[in-house]
Amino acid sequence: MRPRTLAALATIFMFTASADADSTLPTAVAPGAPSIHALEAAAHAEDPAPAVPAPHGAAAILPLQVRPASPFKEVHGFHPYWMGTSYTAYDWTVLSTVSFFALELDPNGAITNAHGWPWTGLVTAAHTHGVRVTVTAQLFGSTGLNTLLASAANRQNAIAQLVNAVTAGGADGVCIDFESVPGPRKADLVTFLGNLRASLQAAVPHAYLTIATPAVDWGNAFDYDQLALRCDHLVVMAYDYHWANSSNTGPVAPLRAWGPYNVAWTVQDYVTWGTPRDKILLGVPYYGYRWPASGDAAGAPVTGTAASLTYTQAAVEAAAHGTLWDAPSSTPWLRYQNPSWLQTWYDNDQSLDAKYAHVWTEGLGGISIWALGYDSTRPELWTSLRESFGSRVANTEPRDATSGITLTPGGPNPFRGTTRVWASAGKATRVSVIVTDAGGRILRQVWHGTLSAERQPIRWDGRDGRGRAVPAGVYWVVVRAGGATRTLRLVRLGA
Repeated sequence: MRPRTLAALATIFMFTASADADSTLPTAVAPGAPSIHALEAAAHAEDPAPAVPAPHGAAAILPLQVRPASPFKEVHGFHPYWMGTSYTAYDWTVLSTVSFFALELDPNGAITNAHGWPWTGLVTAAHTHGVRVTVTAQLFGSTGLNTLLASAANRQNAIAQLVNAVTAGGADGVCIDFESVPGPRKADLVTFLGNLRASLQAAVPHAYLTIATPAVDWGNAFDYDQLALRCDHLVVMAYDYHWANSSNTGPVAPLRAWGPYNVAWTVQDYVTWGTPRDKILLGVPYYGYRWPASGDAAGAPVTGTAASLTYTQAAVEAAAHGTLWDAPSSTPWLRYQNPSWLQTWYDNDQSLDAKYAHVWTEGLGGISIWALGYDSTRPELWTSLRESFGSRVANTEPRDATSGITLTPGGPNPFRGTTRVWASAGKATRVSVIVTDAGGRILRQVWHGTLSAERQPIRWDGRDGRGRAVPAGVYWVVVRAGGATRTLRLVRLGA
């Protein structure tokens, strides 16, 4: 995907504040700013139809299969239609749901552009691996949403069209992506979701329903706890805290710091307003922004509108210019001159690991990715998902299988309090056994000695080298012997 300049696109959306309103805020979150979903949908509106191979609509649709193993958390990802057949390279073992993006609704509830849906190839690929497929229903802009939601007839028309799209395409549910919902339509949105759920379940008993919700609800239009009662999950778009038209450079999805609005604040806001933690899917970005900047300092004033970059594009820039780490936000960034200063802020496997650990610490339901395919054929983001959420059955994921050492679960995983693993070796081998966090930082040596063919129990009580209990999250038991390493992922739920 090419980088895109998004300045002109913002004008097609209804704002609750001017485009530079974020300059008066402690962070660059702009009230009413269109999300990356909306901006990229507009950027691709004139794209030719993607080439999607048969079977495509006419062939029999494979039902959802029972999977032998599933991730510990819900791992949801959007597949935008402009990504074509990138789904053929997805690691289905670490995905729970793929949401086809998108079916465009008009204010009367009609689907005006289905972008080739049904995509039988996508559904078959996902269903083969036991992964759900949902269709995303898209309507952006306060005027159109007011017309849709204020009318019972329009709402019912939209429901009928979406249920038909689900059943015709062999899908498993719907994700609603309504942005710039007017505040007065708050109750109508709840009613719409409740009616949609009932109709979906009547047609597809296993139907899965989600709604994309904002990082900051500027218009007081999303009744979080009531929506959570009617949906399986809320897909929280916890990104674009700095966006294309921000006044200053900065992190797209700061975990903490950078003013009052950040990922941690967003999660707490949802919890405060009654959202069950296990109903929250934390949205994570597989993209970034490159701003023309007035200087090389983090947070420098911008001199123009940013171009959006996929993760792959940002990683190529990082390889060429080097990566800096912004510790307060736990995100990477880079800077270079060409000839004026440019700054790119994005997320990589290290920053995503930190967000995934936050999902565990906060007891959230899982994550949602915008967008699948933005990492192209690079493996590191898939590795991050596997190491953070893994599989309920496939718990061993050795990074180096050359040694004769074996390392297997011997206690509960996930665990609270204390757990145990078994270690052995084909021949007598002197080893040390350590525990690291998801980022590779050593927390504690838990055993050292000689391994043999007899299984050695190794216990970890969830504490670091200073005796302090570590937070809930993903950790690694690491056995080192000479140049060989064997690892086992553990998931700690708390004390």
